[in-house]
Amino acid sequence: MDGFREFLGSESFGSGRKVLVINGLEDKGAKRLSTIAPLFLSGSTTTVIFADPAKVPSELLKKAYVITSYAVPPSAVRSWIKKRFDGRVIEDQAVHELMERTASSFFLMRSEIDKLLAYTGAAVTVADVREVVPRCHIAAAADLVEAISLRRYDRAATALYDLSASGAPDTTILYDVELGFVRLLNAKLVSKSNRPKADLRAWCLRTQHQYLDDYTLSALLSAASHIKLRELEAMLERLEEIEYETKKGLTSSALVALERLLSAVVLTTQ
Repeated sequence: MDGFREFLGSESFGSGRKVLVINGLEDKGAKRLSTIAPLFLSGSTTTVIFADPAKVPSELLKKAYVITSYAVPPSAVRSWIKKRFDGRVIEDQAVHELMERTASSFFLMRSEIDKLLAYTGAAVTVADVREVVPRCHIAAAADLVEAISLRRYDRAATALYDLSASGAPDTTILYDVELGFVRLLNAKLVSKSNRPKADLRAWCLRTQHQYLDDYTLSALLSAASHIKLRELEAMLERLEEIEYETKKGLTSSALVALERLLSAVVLTTQ
């Protein structure tokens, strides 16, 4: 809860509550947890923070006060980052790069800021961030989606490398990539509206619990303009097939399947 209080600036947030963090729970683990759910639900209200609602035992979903996600305005995130640099100068572009590479994860940003403080001088530049901070799996997946839509295949290959370096499991990688293409599909659908940025921001906040800044919204709409609707739909269908093949062991890994997908896309556009 320290992280929440630190950001929200409210000492009363979460006060007197028990906190259970569930992340990446497997089926076996979910069944096991359901048998001891009453232990977590006794006494004061339990706050449950989790990544995959489908894996959380029904006992917890029914009785606990559940937070599935929280969205924070980018301006507030930037302010939080600058405070943690404790008086050091950090370029605005470096702040944006840090947010992008960590997908604005407070857990990741905290550790990466500690690294930057240790390895950089009095001023932190965007070059410092690019050298010290690796792309997390969420950022790499978003970059892969954007690169494919823009037909920047060299950049897409780099994104695949970043995904591999992140060490994320197959299910996480496929989820992130699918989420990126769904977001791009919605950007395509709202691009002809009277206020595409506002519509896209509202959709991402409502369905994906992400608060996108103007820069990211513009990049999404630009990427959407470079890919056809039928291509997006075909890409999502292929991702479903890859997910099935991965679960059934028909392909060695999600990354291998995504590399083949990228190669196929390159061939069809030549």
